Amino acid sequence: MTLTAAKDCESPSPHATRELSAESRPGRRFEPTVERTLDNDLITLATHLPGAGEGLAIAREFHGGRGVADMVGLTRWRDGLQRRMATPVPFLRNETDCAVVAALSPKKTLTVASLSKRLGMSDEQVTRRVRSLVATGHVEHHGSGFRRALGLEPIGRAYALEAKVSDWRQGISQAMRYSTWCDAAALVLLKPPRALGEVEATCSSLGLGLAVGDRWIARPRLVRPHVGLRLAASEQWACLLIESETL
Repeated sequence: MTLTAAKDCESPSPHATRELSAESRPGRRFEPTVERTLDNDLITLATHLPGAGEGLAIAREFHGGRGVADMVGLTRWRDGLQRRMATPVPFLRNETDCAVVAALSPKKTLTVASLSKRLGMSDEQVTRRVRSLVATGHVEHHGSGFRRALGLEPIGRAYALEAKVSDWRQGISQAMRYSTWCDAAALVLLKPPRALGEVEATCSSLGLGLAVGDRWIARPRLVRPHVGLRLAASEQWACLLIESETL
């Protein structure tokens, strides 16, 4: 992912919104020109997410573990990023390694057999991955098993926002996929549909947030994403934030 950071000439406030933009990957679908009218609304909505006042970073067209969200907002990320930066290991670059690391605990020892059962992988596959992760410092030997190195937890709270002109059913389907790698997700519609009550009830039953334009109708609820995919998204965010400091 190639990044640029939106930067002001003056020094930003410690709690100012940091905007990161990602260039589209090869093969990206056509640009949804009408939905782009919601761009400013997505920013407004993100600034009203829980914890946004303590630090908010946003990225458009964010490539997560399952799909590309129109925007992802990361709140309360500063302390977590400092802890991650203090961990002297490289950023994890693939989902399988993230799954293995996330399945481990920094306090409880797990054997290869336990990891294999937890991950649905063979002992041979787990052994090969663990050896590599021990070499890079992400995993540590403890007795007859392994533990995750300290400081490798997801940073902040990640909220995925999916913009749709009118196709709320597709929007809900996409937002649900984002819930596998974000802490919460929401559907943002350009205009209120005739079946607004039905849409609101469906989103509520699924834990999704719902907004029309720049107004929250129901805020997204925190869910339990897939731990490996959430860690992979977090590692990606850490890279974005660090790169934005050096541009």
